[in-house]
Amino acid sequence: MATAGDTFQRKEKKYLISSGQCKAIKEGLTSHMRLDDYGATRIDSLYLDSFNHNLICKSLEKPLYKEKLRVRSYGAFSEADAVYVEIKKKFKGIVYKRRVRMSAEGARAYYTHQMTYEQAQHVYPVLQNPENDLTVGKIQIAREIDAFFKRHPGIEPAMLISCIREAWCPNDIDDQDCVDRITFDESISYVDLLEANAVQRRPVISDDLAVMEIKCAGGYPQWLCDLLGDCGAYPRSFSKYGNAFKRVLSERGDVSVGAAPSSKLVVQGAHIDASGAFKERSLAFAS
Repeated sequence: MATAGDTFQRKEKKYLISSGQCKAIKEGLTSHMRLDDYGATRIDSLYLDSFNHNLICKSLEKPLYKEKLRVRSYGAFSEADAVYVEIKKKFKGIVYKRRVRMSAEGARAYYTHQMTYEQAQHVYPVLQNPENDLTVGKIQIAREIDAFFKRHPGIEPAMLISCIREAWCPNDIDDQDCVDRITFDESISYVDLLEANAVQRRPVISDDLAVMEIKCAGGYPQWLCDLLGDCGAYPRSFSKYGNAFKRVLSERGDVSVGAAPSSKLVVQGAHIDASGAFKERSLAFAS
């Protein structure tokens, strides 16, 4: 069986907050929660997509079901002992994640289809407890990732998203009047890997903003509702990859930002690939 660290099923609500709100919320959390043992950690997420960003385009249309595939590193990829190849699915507001641990070299051989999951684990094993990555549960998750590749042929590394994350967990793991986890992501940047010779990191949001995410299986405790209300923090849809992609389109001149009512971002019949994926339609994406 896959362990709890490999699979996640929970509600995740995001908040785009100011630096002042971020400070006030963290201060208010201290009676119930604490910063986890890792402290502020850099997270790199490599998103795979088609050459015309088809997966994120569909996601931004807010379908009932959507899915992404990414490779995540806790710390810079160049320094990581292990990375995680992860499917992230969302259906009716519930987020489902399934992931496998691999070395960076093994993950690259796997998602470029040079090797199967098992071959990559044998040739490029993670140095710490490699036998844990070839259990029945892990191989089952790898088969689900293989099925994703079949549903979306030709996907490749499309966007690298980086941020500095602080994760908060309950002071008492048995505290029923708490949530599972709250994260604060700051200094969020991206690199468009489908851009020729892409090397420059660009900001996804301004430095005085942060993305807070509350992860829980059920409802919020009253103390947290009161804290969020006092700080004027309200949930809103926010995708790091989605917003980075909007910035890519904006830089190409394919979109106008804030020109439509309700601060929406509108794709103006843009040609974003040779097949003209947006040629005869105009899409409104929540900014």
